[in-house]
Amino acid sequence: MKVADMPDRIVLFDGVCNFCDGAVQFIIKHDPEGLFSFASLQSDAGGNLVKQYHLPSDHFDSFILIENG
Repeated sequence: MKVADMPDRIVLFDGVCNFCDGAVQFIIKHDPEGLFSFASLQSDAGGNLVKQYHLPSDHFDSFILIENG
């Protein structure tokens, strides 16, 4: 995904973590304008963003917000 094609705000999260899933659901519930997009770190899109931004890919224990590229 190119920076120009990215949503303004994308949250990367651990897709197998129950706490992370709960946090994503909380954000969705409290984001009626749909300002945030989401990608699991284990997904193709999430993996591509991890590579693109040279983020650690061996240990998923964080939320990562990419804002405006």
